[in-house]
Amino acid sequence: MQKGRRQALAVVLSQAVLGAVVAAVCYAIDGSRAGASALLGTAIGVAATTLMAFAMLRHGEGATLMRATIGFFLGWLVKVGFTVALLVMAFRSPNVEAVPLLAAYVATFLGYWFGVARLDGGPASNNDPHGRSG
Repeated sequence: MQKGRRQALAVVLSQAVLGAVVAAVCYAIDGSRAGASALLGTAIGVAATTLMAFAMLRHGEGATLMRATIGFFLGWLVKVGFTVALLVMAFRSPNVEAVPLLAAYVATFLGYWFGVARLDGGPASNNDPHGRSG
């Protein structure tokens, strides 16, 4: 369970960092409105991932396979509905620029890979906490 929490935190933090980088680039290229739109895209991605992480980790280690599976799928449905609702609200706002918002939202997908890679990849992938091999 601790590994799952660490992994979820790593993913969320990676998403936030990547989204902030995209927002800074958007701000530098096109100004504050683009930067704010990118931050909104980041927030939507991070909030949805956090929601899914809570759904997946809420049952604890003693949960049955059926309960964990149902929790996963219900969490996924809530995440998708939540994301669609927030994106629709954002796109209806006249103050939001679509391209920066989507660029940052898509960047949060990369956060999944970077977050997981930080824990499971690289030299420490052999389960040695010090990164030694062999």
